[in-house]
Amino acid sequence: MYIDTYIAILLWIFAIFGFIYFIVRLFSDLYRAYYKHGYFSVIITAKNQQNVIEGIVRGFMLKTEAEGNKDGLINIVLVDAGSSDDTSKIMKRLADEHCCVKFVRHGDLCSFLDHMIGGQK
Repeated sequence: MYIDTYIAILLWIFAIFGFIYFIVRLFSDLYRAYYKHGYFSVIITAKNQQNVIEGIVRGFMLKTEAEGNKDGLINIVLVDAGSSDDTSKIMKRLADEHCCVKFVRHGDLCSFLDHMIGGQK
């Protein structure tokens, strides 16, 4: 008789623990989905686009509110594909002005992506 009571109490304890654990996980996932956004990077490759590159980058930053974002949730990677005009100078200036913008030359893209994805130690 006592064993049945102990087993029932033990099962109720496990059920209550499971329910509380489920509620805590549910609210933590909802909190993360509502208040936190995923990290992402945008890679923009351009060649001889000095007339439009700054407008594209600034427009993207306005749409994603990247400029005031202190958490670094977004990175804009500008890749110069061997431009013969002032595209690379404009990209470099944008990277110097904004913390979320990175400038990479075409030949350095692979090593930069390795560093960004997981080569950091």
